[in-house]
Amino acid sequence: MKFDFSSFSAKYDKQRLPKKKIEFLIDYLEKDKFKVLFFLNDKSLLPNSKKSNLFRTENIDYSTLFSKKEIIPFSRVSKYFNSNLFEETLNPKVNSLGYLIGIKSKMSYLGAFYLSHSKFKEEFILGILEYFKQLIQSNFNEIESSNKLKKYSSDLRNKKLEVESFLDISELLSDNSESEILFQNLLEYLVFTMNATKWIILSKDPNSGIYDLKASLGINDDLSKKIFRENKGVLSLLKKSKESLIQKSNKDLNLLSYSEKNCVLGPFMSGKSLNGCIILYDKETRNGLIDFNHYDLRFFKSIVKKISLSYDNIILLENIKKSKKLIDNIMSSISTGIVKINLIGEIEYINDSAIEIFKFKNENLLNNHYAMVFEDNMNLLELIDFAESRNHILYEENLSIIRKDKNETHINLTISPVFEDGLNSGSVISFEDLSDINKVKSTFKKYVSENIVDELLLNESSLELGGIEQEVCVLFSDIRGFTSMSETLEPRKVVKLLNGFFDKMIDVVFKYNGTLDKIIGDELMVLYGAPLKKKDDILNAVNTAKEMFTTLDKFNKEMLSDGFPELRIGIGINYGKVICGNIGSEQQMNYTVIGDTVNLASRLCSAAKPGEIIISESIYKKLKGEHQFKVNEDLSLKGKRKPVKNWKFTHTIS
Repeated sequence: MKFDFSSFSAKYDKQRLPKKKIEFLIDYLEKDKFKVLFFLNDKSLLPNSKKSNLFRTENIDYSTLFSKKEIIPFSRVSKYFNSNLFEETLNPKVNSLGYLIGIKSKMSYLGAFYLSHSKFKEEFILGILEYFKQLIQSNFNEIESSNKLKKYSSDLRNKKLEVESFLDISELLSDNSESEILFQNLLEYLVFTMNATKWIILSKDPNSGIYDLKASLGINDDLSKKIFRENKGVLSLLKKSKESLIQKSNKDLNLLSYSEKNCVLGPFMSGKSLNGCIILYDKETRNGLIDFNHYDLRFFKSIVKKISLSYDNIILLENIKKSKKLIDNIMSSISTGIVKINLIGEIEYINDSAIEIFKFKNENLLNNHYAMVFEDNMNLLELIDFAESRNHILYEENLSIIRKDKNETHINLTISPVFEDGLNSGSVISFEDLSDINKVKSTFKKYVSENIVDELLLNESSLELGGIEQEVCVLFSDIRGFTSMSETLEPRKVVKLLNGFFDKMIDVVFKYNGTLDKIIGDELMVLYGAPLKKKDDILNAVNTAKEMFTTLDKFNKEMLSDGFPELRIGIGINYGKVICGNIGSEQQMNYTVIGDTVNLASRLCSAAKPGEIIISESIYKKLKGEHQFKVNEDLSLKGKRKPVKNWKFTHTIS
């Protein structure tokens, strides 16, 4: 039997791809009844071949196996190499006539090629092996070179992507948007680049140490309600590792439970301090979800490091913006007009109050010289010039000015020099509108009773510390079960519910000439007969309490439709002598009442069940048995040696 070398060579040369040449060789030899096997250490050489006679052998030392000869008989393999791999693959009894030839790549071995034929003599088999040796090695060298070229090409593309991504990330980081918008844009870019399905960014609040959810996608809303600290879970892991890593989905690590495959985690580090983190979940391909790989991690590390280095600047810029916004809000909200001018007299800042005082309309005042802006007020211009020339603070009271609507008003004027790093940088001019006292009064009335405002404005002695003894009616109202209720609600909903409730209740209080003393949590304290006493104070207090219930019924119906729980209140009312006046210090004082009458009213309120008004004996006697109050069993109250007589009214929801 002969082997047709010329026929093989002609057909072999037609195969263009190295992989196809190897597969053709196997098929051709098997067609002529040869037993053919390949043993390869490198998986990448023929990764997608479906040939059953290709074996991956990553732990075989072929250099030792072929150290003495490049062609060895199979029967002597065990003599040269301590392994049962070939015995498991080949039957020693049947295939003992076969031979192994080493496959080299330059100076190292890639694997081995086995060949046998029962009808060919040993010399012929060895000759065929020598013939195929160069062909096989040439093919695998070509495959290896092609793989390296693909790898280099892939690495080059990846490097190009990294450079482009760095430029894109740098551009995003230079954006002056709010941190939430910036982080959201960063996440969207990373998700697009790395094919993630979900993502989050957590950022540390420097004051509380709690991590806030800054941005997310594909994560349920419940995550925003949770509190994250760095002493456990994923944050603890990142604080310890201090670098990006890949983690499998883990139910014990809460934040990883959203993943179906795995996540890449990246910390924002400042020295040893963890400032925040990025988590990307589940890499997605056309074939579904797959694991993030080492390249993904390398790319992610470089991007996260870039963001981490910019993190402090991001937060610093955000704090500066917040501070500026706060200052702008303060300046806009105060009634005093403020104007900042630089050294050459140009206006750098003017608040809304200054615009309103002078009645400027649709005028571009910034960067204009003050002499042009205040051209109708020569007396004001002279004072500004004088203050600038002397470089000191100037006060002027009751200065007459002409507004843009040609009307006259009066102001108190203050001009103060501004210094930056010890050098004069201009002046700040403040205008106090003396005609604006009604606005002040109106604003004040939102917080305290109109009666108190009037007395403070008319009687300067009322601003002094101290008080007087007088008879006052005191009403307490308290929401029942609010503490437990608030634990089930989001803080913003709690605030919305309370603000709506107090808005309605205070309207009722002011309707009956009550004085709102204070709000303590979910409790109201209201006075009748202070600071001004009226003959119907007690009746007004009782009418207030009853109308609070009817108003609350309407309020509950409105809020229930928005998903809020129903509120129920209890009310206590007492009448008697108190010390009434300003309590506190010269710097800060509070108009209030103190005494046992106040304490008893508070205790009666605590004893009242939802929907009940409990009044003291002093109130009941003044009412003369009217208004449907029924006698209640005596109450044992804190601070009272004897049980207290009381009467109650129970509200029925209509």
